[in-house]
Amino acid sequence: MDIDKLETFLMVAKFGSFRAAAQKQFLSPRAVSKQMNQIEAELGVKLFEREKNRTKLTSYGSDFIVTAQDIVNSYKTAVTKIKTRDTIQEKRLKSGISSPSQATIWQTALTDFLSRNPDINIEIQQETGRRLLTLVDNMALDFCISPYYGTHEMDKILPNLQRVDLYTGTFYIGISKLNPLSKQDSISFTQLQDLKLLYYTPFSSIHLKKIFLEKFAGLLREEQVELITTLEQRNLMVAVNKGFGLFPSVLVDEEELQNPLINFLPIRDDCNDFYSSAFWYNRQNDNPVLKKLVDEFSNRQ
Repeated sequence: MDIDKLETFLMVAKFGSFRAAAQKQFLSPRAVSKQMNQIEAELGVKLFEREKNRTKLTSYGSDFIVTAQDIVNSYKTAVTKIKTRDTIQEKRLKSGISSPSQATIWQTALTDFLSRNPDINIEIQQETGRRLLTLVDNMALDFCISPYYGTHEMDKILPNLQRVDLYTGTFYIGISKLNPLSKQDSISFTQLQDLKLLYYTPFSSIHLKKIFLEKFAGLLREEQVELITTLEQRNLMVAVNKGFGLFPSVLVDEEELQNPLINFLPIRDDCNDFYSSAFWYNRQNDNPVLKKLVDEFSNRQ
């Protein structure tokens, strides 16, 4: 199946519009519609319900997102490995982040190192946390900065990966100042049963939902946890009391500046509220620049 068509399908699925996908892919809406018709013909199922101003996924379309993303990711990984196989690595680092908040951690953690080594060519890409770990394990990336939640799900990582905890803390609950509960010194999940836990990921992934349900087992219901695909929308929905969020304590100072309508409260319940922004790398990766960076981080511990 054509990779370009799969990428276009993922764009349509993400934005819910042939026109929006066309703009992102620099195609005409007619070309996008033709590509989607070809994919549907090849699969023999209907992927979209086409409405006047919006395109909705069918159940087949929703199921196909994971497969399409895996195919595209595998292709990109293979191409990256081929292109970089014979490239001199001494002054290059390929890195990944899982969210905008991790981009802040990335900058904070690497500022001194990059200031002392301005000749390093460093690349950055954003993927889901699970995808990043796979890319680091395959050495398609040298390292990534992604959260570690201290769960059994996270402990099932690939054996060659090594983790350095850069910043550790706990989760705080972010709740609108319009909600009377925000005036407390701390808060319990039991007080929030009528509100959704809104979590952010730009990808169609329920991996983080599974982690939260494991971390806070018995305190959250599955139907209570809802994915929001933009960080700005998640924070605005929390700010106007349409749900609550989980925020790492290591980033609360920054979040308070950016979200003046949200209060950030410690979790009162006896639960696993551990959080770490972690540096992940493959111990078998022999990139000398990576080894130099690992030594620096290890010496900070």
